[in-house]
Amino acid sequence: MLELLFLLLPVAAAYGWYMGRRSAQQNKQDEANRLSRDYVAGVNFLLSNQQDKAVDLFLDMLKEDTGTVEAHLTLGNLFRSRGEVDRAIRIHQTLMESASLTYEQRLLAIQQLGRDYMAAGLYDRAEDMFNQLTDETDFRIGALQQLLQIYQATSEWQKAIDVAERLVKLGKDKQRVEIAHFYCELALQHMASDDLDRAM
Repeated sequence: MLELLFLLLPVAAAYGWYMGRRSAQQNKQDEANRLSRDYVAGVNFLLSNQQDKAVDLFLDMLKEDTGTVEAHLTLGNLFRSRGEVDRAIRIHQTLMESASLTYEQRLLAIQQLGRDYMAAGLYDRAEDMFNQLTDETDFRIGALQQLLQIYQATSEWQKAIDVAERLVKLGKDKQRVEIAHFYCELALQHMASDDLDRAM
């Protein structure tokens, strides 16, 4: 009888391992199905002009599954392109707050949030976002070009000159003509404030 128990022990262990593995696979499948249903529900909310419900649903999904980062970046970009900048900002801010982002994903979220702020006319916030990217090799030129647009829009000509000179050093030679234009704008600014010494 004791020998029979020793023979059944490995069988019971193998059966337990098999059932546990099967249960784990089933749980993964159930979770994937639930996320798919949530995506379909979110898309339905978007199509039926219930964007707030869609945003809430997608943000809840982000908290549960970090594999949806690219989808959230795209969704935020879609809202920004449709002029719904507040929703885009909300999505990208929530994305940045996620602790499970990779370094590259965090940089992408910063870039997109900066673009959201520019679209909303919040140039000071956009400037903060793009300044965070100027030391990152893959994002440097794009961030500097965005900063240049900000400084042109806000008539901060000295900052525009500094950024354009950095772009020239990075091989963007067409900026040389713009630098000359920025110096003219800066001189006009000084003349308007009766600072003729600096205008020269």
